[in-house]
Amino acid sequence: MTRPIHALAATLLLASTALSPALAREAAPAASSPAKAAAPSATQILARMQVAQETTATPPAASQPSGTKTDGVRQSSQTQVSSRQPTGAFPTNEVSRQPVIDLGAGEDGMKKDVAALQQTLTELQQLQLQTKQAHWNASGTLYYPLHLLLQEHYEGLSKYADTIAERLLAIGVSADGRANTIVKTSGVPEIPGGFLDDAQILVWFTNAYKRVGEEVHAAIKTTEDVDPTTSNLLQEVEHGIAKYQWQMRAQLQRTHTDPNTGWDLNDNKPVDLQGQQAPAQAPAKP
Repeated sequence: MTRPIHALAATLLLASTALSPALAREAAPAASSPAKAAAPSATQILARMQVAQETTATPPAASQPSGTKTDGVRQSSQTQVSSRQPTGAFPTNEVSRQPVIDLGAGEDGMKKDVAALQQTLTELQQLQLQTKQAHWNASGTLYYPLHLLLQEHYEGLSKYADTIAERLLAIGVSADGRANTIVKTSGVPEIPGGFLDDAQILVWFTNAYKRVGEEVHAAIKTTEDVDPTTSNLLQEVEHGIAKYQWQMRAQLQRTHTDPNTGWDLNDNKPVDLQGQQAPAQAPAKP
C-alpha cells in the first residue's frame, strides 16, 4: 500500500515541475497589467500625496526613495487613505464661522495671535519628537539620568503643546499639528539619527531650547497687546523651556573648581557648546 502512494506522489511532483514554467509565463502578463478593480499600492498613494503637497507654496521635503528596506512594510496594505477635503497649505489654520469671544484686536491682530500660537505649537511638537528620540537612543556615562530627564521633558512639552493648541481652538481657529507642518515650518533642525552620546544630547538640547525660548519670547511681545491671555500662556511656556534649557546646560556649567568642558563624556575632547570657551589645557585623563 505504501509503494502506490509514493509512486503517486512522485508522479504529481513531476507534473507540477513541468507545469511551473507554463504557469509562470501565463501569470507574467497579469502581473504587468493589474486588474482594474485592484486597490492602488502604498507607493501610488504616497505619490498622490506628494503631488498634493507640491501645489503649496512651500516645496515638499525629500521623500524616501522607493525600493528601500521599508517598502515591505509600507506596501503590505492595499487600503487607500483619502479625503474629500484637500490637504491644504502647511500650516492650515481655519477660522470658525460659529460665535466666538471677540478679542477686539481686529483682523491684523488676530493674524499675529494665530501666527504666534501656531509657530509655538510647531516648535513644541518638534521638541517633543526630539526628546523622545534622544530618550530612546541616549548612550554613554549619563545614559540613565538623561533617559529619565528627557522623559520628563517630553511629558512637559506635551502639556504645553496641548495648552497652546487649545488656545487656538478657544479663539476660534483650528490648530495644525500635522507632521508636514512640523517639517516645513519648524526652525529647529532634526536631531541626528542613530545612537546619541550624552555630550551630544546635552549640546543639542541646550541650543535647541535656547532657540525655541527666544522664539516664544518674541511671540509674547507680539501678543501682549492684541491678546493678553495668549501672552500669559506663552509666558508659562517660556518659563518651562527656560527651565529645561537650564537643566541641560547645568550639566556642562563651568565652575571655579571644575571647567566642565565635557571632555570626559566626549572622547577626551571638549564639547562644542556656544558661549563656553575651553580652558587653555584640558585636565589630564585619569
